Amino acid sequence: MSKLPKLTGNGRARKLLGVVAIALGQAFAAGVAAFATRNVFVHLRLNDSPVPVQPLLFIAAAGLAIAALRYLERVLGERIGQDYASDLRLRLFRHLSRLPNHVLEKRRRGFVTLRFVGDLSAIRNWISAGIARLISSSIVLPTATLVVFLINPLLGMAAAIPIAAGILVMLVVAPRLNKVHGRLRSRRGTLAADMSERAPYAAELRLMGRMRIEQNALLRKTHDLITASVDRVKAKSFLRAVPDAVSALAAASVFYAAFQANIRAAEVAGALAAVGLMIQPMRDLAGVWDRYKAWVAARDKCLNLLRQSTLDAPAAPEAKFVCEPKPLRFSNASFGILDKIDIEAPKGKKIAILGPNGSGKSTLLKLAAGLEAPDSGQVLLGDRSPISLGSGDRKRMIDYMSMRTPILSGSFRRALTMGIAQTPEDVEIEAMAEAYGLGQVLERVGGLNGKIAEWGTNLSSGEIRRVMLTRAALSGAHLILLDEPDDALDSEGPQLLLKLLSGSEATTLLITHNQAVARKMDQIWFLVDGKLVDCGTPSELFDRPGPVANFFTPRSAA
Repeated sequence: MSKLPKLTGNGRARKLLGVVAIALGQAFAAGVAAFATRNVFVHLRLNDSPVPVQPLLFIAAAGLAIAALRYLERVLGERIGQDYASDLRLRLFRHLSRLPNHVLEKRRRGFVTLRFVGDLSAIRNWISAGIARLISSSIVLPTATLVVFLINPLLGMAAAIPIAAGILVMLVVAPRLNKVHGRLRSRRGTLAADMSERAPYAAELRLMGRMRIEQNALLRKTHDLITASVDRVKAKSFLRAVPDAVSALAAASVFYAAFQANIRAAEVAGALAAVGLMIQPMRDLAGVWDRYKAWVAARDKCLNLLRQSTLDAPAAPEAKFVCEPKPLRFSNASFGILDKIDIEAPKGKKIAILGPNGSGKSTLLKLAAGLEAPDSGQVLLGDRSPISLGSGDRKRMIDYMSMRTPILSGSFRRALTMGIAQTPEDVEIEAMAEAYGLGQVLERVGGLNGKIAEWGTNLSSGEIRRVMLTRAALSGAHLILLDEPDDALDSEGPQLLLKLLSGSEATTLLITHNQAVARKMDQIWFLVDGKLVDCGTPSELFDRPGPVANFFTPRSAA
């Protein structure tokens, strides 16, 4: 998955042919209007001629047809653009889900969001209002010029010269938009990233006395954005002013040729009618350049994201994967700070992972969850790499809980059951929520249908942890990975955590700094600077001098 979707894919080819047909219809209607206008002026020269009903009806019908066809062109173009943007949005989202965790962590949230908002809008606009109008203009302009030549070759030449010159001017000026768009999107992305980073913490920043500093920084970047935006509008407005200038020059050129060659007024009128019908396609063409440059900038950013290497799953054995508790094996696995971790968590055993901050504990859990791939060595759950598991097996096998585990906006039921292979009955969900101390939350939000805000912002930190423990208990997963699940819990936290572990046969890896919890585990792994320096049962490691006993020794005693 490294390329953009095909423009003609997913039935869009038929719709693009529809745009071509609509453009041909507009060109035909423009020709009818031009010749009908000529015939009306022929009748005007004859003082005793009756009202030319037929040419007048043709003019009216052609005008209505052009209006209706332009309406259909824009509607169909929008459908094509929205459909393409939808395909690309899903492709980007699927690709993000396969990126290694460390790659996502390096990207600022605002820039990632920009791919799904600003960039997709630019891409959609190029397809719906760019390509569709380019097709239309490319058909209508030559056809209308041909009509003028058919009316009178000299008038055709007189009109074609300023029109061609106008298009040439747009071709010369348009490349300048590339640099302007690049500068604008860079400044817009920076400002969006800064705002998305700071907005959730506005109140805390105020308490820290940072408001003036942050506001001044935002004002500087806003000023840069305004400058870039005005530069873009200048270039864009110049392009859109060219057709208006061309229309005046083309009309003057037609009149001049008519006076010089003594051409009949009827032919001049028909030629001017055709020239007048060229102006809107030329304006559309001027807008195409702007949308194209925006598309190029957005396309390159999306391609850059799609070219990021994903987690490539190793080839899985042909035997069907059975979802049940399995041993978890690290075979000389190295990644980031972790260096040649070689150890196995036996099936169903509860392992406490201890060590100082920055020792690689969370990274170890990410390898086990399949969020990262080892640079060398292997991580195997039974006989499979966690990365190779399909979506269904993954939900049944693994429950991973960290500070980044998502709580999306929605019902409380959804928060408690997200990622669970089979949603339990409400009675079971409510009972489990009560068991993990969420009875007051159930009452406060209005039951399982109550609203939980994005990232659980209407829950306390401890309540979020209880939600995660409830979710793990409901999941019935066979590998439970817990990254400091008790760090925000009250005094009841260790008991809740031990309740989860005692009620499950799952193989469990648990990062904790709670000695009481660690002593209840089957094994302890102790990491320092990415190396496994000690392992064994709690009684072995706590009751003899060593890194584990020293880790829990108060500094004053040491």
